[in-house]
Amino acid sequence: MNAKEAGKLIGLMALYDNRKQEDPADVVAWLKVAGDLRYADCDAAVVAHYRESRERIMPADIRQRVAVIRAARLEAAGPVRIPEELADRPLEAREWLQRARRAIADGREPPRAIGSGQ
Repeated sequence: MNAKEAGKLIGLMALYDNRKQEDPADVVAWLKVAGDLRYADCDAAVVAHYRESRERIMPADIRQRVAVIRAARLEAAGPVRIPEELADRPLEAREWLQRARRAIADGREPPRAIGSGQ
């Protein structure tokens, strides 16, 4: 998530809990604790939170909900099969698998070919 998206997220939260919007210090603070997360996942986490809770959402709440969202994507995808051409190259296979699982958790398609870099 970038600064613009963090500001947008704070604005979304403000719609639900009347917090101040777009204070640059708030944007910096949120980026420090949630900047490594994807905006779309954070947005979904905020909406899910306020469907179920009257409590003001905090960064830890978002991180927990995003972890659940990502885990659900991985579970729904089922087992990830390593390409046959990597069967005898364990280091490359492990790297490919990590990229594939990250892509699935992000909601993207896993890389199709070894050199695709996805």
